[in-house]
Amino acid sequence: MPKTSLKSLQPTLYQLAEDGRTLDFFFVQCPACGGLSFPANVPGCTHCGDALVDAQKVSRPGGGELLEYVTLHVPLVPGVVAPRIAGDIRIADGVVEEGMIAAEDGAALSPGVMLQAVAEMRDAEGVYACRFVPANAKVAS
Repeated sequence: MPKTSLKSLQPTLYQLAEDGRTLDFFFVQCPACGGLSFPANVPGCTHCGDALVDAQKVSRPGGGELLEYVTLHVPLVPGVVAPRIAGDIRIADGVVEEGMIAAEDGAALSPGVMLQAVAEMRDAEGVYACRFVPANAKVAS
């Protein structure tokens, strides 16, 4: 595990990957159908409805396929600075989550673009948060 004094803003959803900049997501794998559900503490399989009593928690590199996005010009949630880009991202087969995308503008974005989950370090708060960037983007270490 990489060395940092910062804690995950959402420890049930993700952790810092070995490289110290990308994130690993926590899923649960259904013993009945084999499908992945997110988050790992979901009460039932999102594919078949199994109760997940004997399910295995698994860690996978965070990222996925951008399905659609929108530029938010109004801060809809406290702490979210506008303008900001939010999108629907397929993070696993049958699993779509909303995420904040760290991009200057939508020029590099289009449906089908692969995104990678990276840590947004918030030193003043003592945490790191999840942000998505285009998988081919250069990310500061």
